[in-house]
Amino acid sequence: MENNCSIDTHAHLWSETYLELLAKAGSPDTQVAKNMGAGITTEEIENRIKMMDIAGVKYQVLSATPQSPQWGSPDEALELAKMINNLYASIINKYPDRFIAYGAVPLPYTEEAILEGKRVINELGFKGIAVNTIIQNEVAISDDRFSPFFEAMNELSTLIYIHPTGCGANSDMINDYHLEWVIGAPVEDTIAPLQLLKKDFPRRYPNLRFHIAHLGGALPFLLQRIEDNYSDWQAFKSSPTNDLQSRFWFDTANFHEPSLICSNESLGNSQLLLGSDFPYFQNEKYTRAINYIKQSSLKEDEKENILKNNAMKLYHLDN
Repeated sequence: MENNCSIDTHAHLWSETYLELLAKAGSPDTQVAKNMGAGITTEEIENRIKMMDIAGVKYQVLSATPQSPQWGSPDEALELAKMINNLYASIINKYPDRFIAYGAVPLPYTEEAILEGKRVINELGFKGIAVNTIIQNEVAISDDRFSPFFEAMNELSTLIYIHPTGCGANSDMINDYHLEWVIGAPVEDTIAPLQLLKKDFPRRYPNLRFHIAHLGGALPFLLQRIEDNYSDWQAFKSSPTNDLQSRFWFDTANFHEPSLICSNESLGNSQLLLGSDFPYFQNEKYTRAINYIKQSSLKEDEKENILKNNAMKLYHLDN
């Protein structure tokens, strides 16, 4: 496999101005994203690209999650969404061979989210829409109040990227022990797709595809248990295994080879995408995000699918 051809589907970027305005609008969580080297100065972008080059990454797919424009009034949230999306568009314009993006939308404000979702797909040419597992740290992304948004995105055959919030799935058992990111994030990754399946999203929105962060949390490990709850007790309206293996993709921002092998066997090689979780993993640990796949016991064609081919197909990229 040639150098600098991998596609990192899980990377974040924010400007300091965006984070400050997001906090002013009411977000309680922006501090974790500050001073991470994930900004827009020339030095930060060039340093990011240098890490990509060392690791053999051609493209990063940028997303604002979990710092999503979901706070303030509907107008304020919409302006924040436009700000971050226009910023991504300018970066892609400057570095067209290095970056692509997921758009941000101002949910819970459905009308505004539809407007901005259509703009980023139709006008800016982004590859999908990034949303949080829990909107404003309170409402599940699968909640019926967001149905008009998903209906509109279904008409556009949009890819929906779902990322945890860091609110520990609103569980005291997690948050009282400050385990929001240690275990709370993968718990949210596990719950959100199952909520979508409970609400029968694959049949309600047949044109949508879903990208789930962090290997889908515990989904690969629990897949037989989940399937048994369908076949024996009709806990779902259709086979979770079939739906997860055909309509959902999962990024590899996990970095544990046994988890990668389990996911490859449980979810299917075609459904796995390289992910780094930049900027939370940088330098040697950024390279590790790619090398743990390259150095794994997977077959060479399976590695190449995860590092590049699956994303090429999903994003309809030519090269």
